[in-house]
Amino acid sequence: MAMQYQKLHFKEIDSTNSYLKNNHHFLKEFTFVSADYQSLGKGRENRTWLSNNEENLLFSFLLKDQKFMDISTYLSIYSAVEIAKFLESYKIKNVSVKWPNDVLIGEKKVCGILLEAQLPEYIVVGIGLNVNQKTFPPNLKREATSLTNETKQPYSIDEIKEKLFSQLVNNFNDINHVSYLSYFRENNYLMNKKVKARHNQKDFVGEVIGITDDLRLQIKSDKLILPVDSGEITVL
Repeated sequence: MAMQYQKLHFKEIDSTNSYLKNNHHFLKEFTFVSADYQSLGKGRENRTWLSNNEENLLFSFLLKDQKFMDISTYLSIYSAVEIAKFLESYKIKNVSVKWPNDVLIGEKKVCGILLEAQLPEYIVVGIGLNVNQKTFPPNLKREATSLTNETKQPYSIDEIKEKLFSQLVNNFNDINHVSYLSYFRENNYLMNKKVKARHNQKDFVGEVIGITDDLRLQIKSDKLILPVDSGEITVL
């Protein structure tokens, strides 16, 4: 049986994440806020998330239950895995998760995820999924793609929204950490890649050799294996 959720939609908004953060006191768990256009869309590391009007799925959802507060550090990966599985349901190949919160098709980014929280009150999960946009700015940190670019056909944003929202609510209400971990390990974009990472306020270079059970990236550097749980990872 499908779980219930609430949804709000705006033609234009500054940021769906900001709306939920500002109004979390008045909204129920699994309130979804979507928009055709965000004037101040945000990515990680204070980056701007740019998206053409009415071409992509831009949304955030609110979590308030203590069970989510207890696993807050896992939710970026869980969300990325959900998006990856969702894309595979559309027969899209070469989908992978780039730690800690991007979804790629081949070498191109199709989805970004931003978590913002004020524990123990709430967590907001913001997701931008490229759906019908065909062209992207040339100066992006990573080349982007969309469902339409990959499959050569257009999609109904509303249909994708309903399907994805239901999937997220149902699966987040019955979280299986082992299942998420298994999928991530099988579809880890960074596996065996040489990367630059930051650990204990120092930059270092190493090779990604796996993921720990608590979803930290394992990087081998100078015969040491360092578990990285936050920060920016750059592929070399």
